[in-house]
Order: sequence, then C-alpha cells, then structure tokens
Amino acid sequence: MKQMSVRAVIMLVITSVFVAGLCILCMFYVTDGDDWALYPANTHIFNEGHVSKAGSITDRNGVVLSHSVDGVRKYNDDLLIRKSTLHAVGDLDGFISTGLHTSYLPQLVGFDSINGVYQFSGTGNNIKTTLDSSVCQVALEALGNRAGTVGVYNYKTGEIICMVSTPTYDINSQSDSKKAKDGEYKGVYINRFLSATYTPGSTFKIITAAAGIDTFEDIYDRVYTCKGGVEIDGEWISCMGNHGKTDIKEAVAYSCNAYFSQLAVDIGKDKMMEYAEKAGFNQEFYMDGIKAETSYFNVENTRNIDLAWAGMGQYTNMMNPLQYLTAVGAIANGGVPKKPYMVKSITAQNGLPLRQSIGQNGSRMISKDTADKVAELMSGAVQLSYGSWNFKGLDVCAKSGTAEVGEDKTPHAEFVGFVRNEELPLAFVVVVENGGTGRTVAGGVASKVLAAAKKSLVGE
Repeated sequence: MKQMSVRAVIMLVITSVFVAGLCILCMFYVTDGDDWALYPANTHIFNEGHVSKAGSITDRNGVVLSHSVDGVRKYNDDLLIRKSTLHAVGDLDGFISTGLHTSYLPQLVGFDSINGVYQFSGTGNNIKTTLDSSVCQVALEALGNRAGTVGVYNYKTGEIICMVSTPTYDINSQSDSKKAKDGEYKGVYINRFLSATYTPGSTFKIITAAAGIDTFEDIYDRVYTCKGGVEIDGEWISCMGNHGKTDIKEAVAYSCNAYFSQLAVDIGKDKMMEYAEKAGFNQEFYMDGIKAETSYFNVENTRNIDLAWAGMGQYTNMMNPLQYLTAVGAIANGGVPKKPYMVKSITAQNGLPLRQSIGQNGSRMISKDTADKVAELMSGAVQLSYGSWNFKGLDVCAKSGTAEVGEDKTPHAEFVGFVRNEELPLAFVVVVENGGTGRTVAGGVASKVLAAAKKSLVGE
C-alpha cells in the first residue's frame, strides 16, 4: 500500500512537470510561434534564406508589385514601379525593415497559430495596398537623383496614395543590390517617409499661426515690423525679405521670419508646446502598426530668442513626414486627422477576406474654425506667392519651407499642403534634402505629383 502511494506521488509529480512544461511550450508558441515558423531555415517558405512562397502585393488598381512564381519572389517588370515602391514593398533580406516583406511577412506567407504556415494553396495571402503606382512613379521621377521623400494621402479616408523615398535602387539588378549592400547608396534602406525626421523650417509657421489665432482675438489686426529681420534678446533673426509692417496673411504668404518669431514670443512657451503637441510633435505615430520616427518640439526652459527660432521652424524642431502629413490633413479635414494606412485588404488565395481596413479618426488637433482659418492663410500663400497656375485646376492650400541644416550646407526644400476638392481630397508632404528653396524645388515636385494624382484618381 505504501509502495502504491509512493508511485502515485511520483506519477503526480511527473504529470505536473509534464503539464507545466506543456503550458510553458504553449505560452512560447503563442508568443514566438511566428518567429519559429518564419525562421529562414524553413524551406517550406524560404529559398536560400529568401522568402519564396508568399502571396502577392498589389497597388490599389491591381498592379502587381511583388509575387511568387515557381518558388521565386518576383517584382514588377517596370523599372520605375520597382524603384518607386521598393520602400513600401521591401527587399527580401529584410534590410528595409518597414517594407511589407518584413513587417507583414506572417500575413504574406499565411501563418496562423493553428496551421502554422501550411496552406492547401501553398502560396500565402494577398495584400492589396492603397498605393497608386503611377503616382509613385511620377514622384520618383520628380525627385530625380536627390534624396528625400514624397507622401500623399486621402485626408477623408486615411489611404496613403503615394509613399516614395530616395535614394532607392533596382531590386532586380545584382549590381545595384550589391552597391546597396556595400553602402555605396547612402541611406538607401531607410524609408524617409516613416523613419526620418527633418527640420521643418517655415512649414512649421502654420502651427504657430494656429496657436496665434486661438491666443489673440485681434490676430488679424496684429502687426509686427520686419526690417529684413528682427532683433530679439540682442540677437538678430534675418528674414528673406524686408516686409515692413506685416499682418498674419502677408506673413504666411511671404514667410516672414520677423513676424513669426515675434508672434511665437508673444504666444509664449506653454501655448507653443501645447499646439505643437496637438499637431503630433512628441507623440507616437503608426501606419499599419509600423512605428514612425517621433517628431520633436521642446521650448521648455529656453530663452526668448530660442522660442523665436522655434516658432519659425528652426531651433531643435524636428518633424517626421508621416506625422506632418497627418497634421496637414487634419487642417484640411476641419481639425480632425484621419489615421493613415497603406494596407487596404488581406485576402486568402480562395478569396476569403481576412482583413479590410477602414479610415479611423484620430484625436482632434484644432477646432474647425481654426482649421478653416489656417486653410485660408495657406490658400493665400498659393495665390500671392507660389502661383495658383502651378496647380492647374486644383484649389491648393500650401506652405513652403527652406530649412537651414547647418553652415555651408544647402537647405532642405519642403512643401506641405492639401487640395480642397471633394473628388480629390489629398494632403501632401515633399522633402528634398539639400534641395534649396521650398517654393520652387519642393513645390515643383508637388505640382507634378498632384497633376498625376488628379489624372489617375479623377481621370482628368
């Protein structure tokens, strides 16, 4: 009897250890199962370390950007489509970490916790993006051999229409791929739309303008004097023009540094911090679960001269293109941003829908009244400064930026804004690194991209 009891205890201990081990295994399977299944040594979906069996990636019109053929991953036959969508689609080595081949690999190969990566079709799931490859091509051509990024999204739905980052390379070319791996194309694996930040320059003046509108009831009567610049705290802030007595409409249109530096000081640190953070600075931003680089604004414990520089978009200000595009879209959308997304849908090979994305609102950034007033100021900048003829048939509201990035360096050229059109509700951001003036260089890129978007999306 005693012997039976000992055996029972031993069996109970063994069973307990087995159950505990099984529970631990199940826990690790749930948390790490996809990593196990997607290890490059798994020849069921990888060939020589590269994914080989996965679903297709297409643009919004069904143009195939990447798919598997006979166990080999193929990209689009058109060179410009391959290069312009590379940072969205991603490479096969995972160097472009934000690309769909890396960030959405489980969905592409069809992994689930029940079947692993096994599917009857053996080809994974298909991803349809919101991108328009024809618009992306135009953006790539407009950027040319200059580093930078172009982002365009529908501020009513949140759909990313264009996301192009340069430099890029031809994924189908062995020599091009080798140059990229050897570092000859500096920063080629970085998606500058998601993973970079830039000094916003004068594009930040729309944030300062919004703060000024809500701070001062007499904002439209408030006049500051520009004498080719202004002296604050004994230091000189230069301006590109000598604007004399200037109001907010003229200051936005002609990008008067003297006006906005003085306005920022009068608004004060706390209010400037509040409105920058409402616009998304110092906040986390995501697109399809992919985290973007965080924009930065901080004027706490600063002098008036520092606040002045910050109010006109310099000092330590840094903006991420995705965040800023969302903020500009919020101005267009009455103060409420639409959360941006690029993955439109995911479907199984049999057509079964697995995911369908819909636009979601973010937290209100500014009031509708303030948003409408800022939009009018941006519209005035196009009418008075940039030239509405550069955006034929489009009611464009915009702000340029020529961001200083250090002595003896050509400034970054920037241009942000949106189209006021129910048929074409697009917001845009353009950054051309060391490109020069925002109005001419980045504005010229924006003009070409918007014309292409109008032709593709509206048919005009």
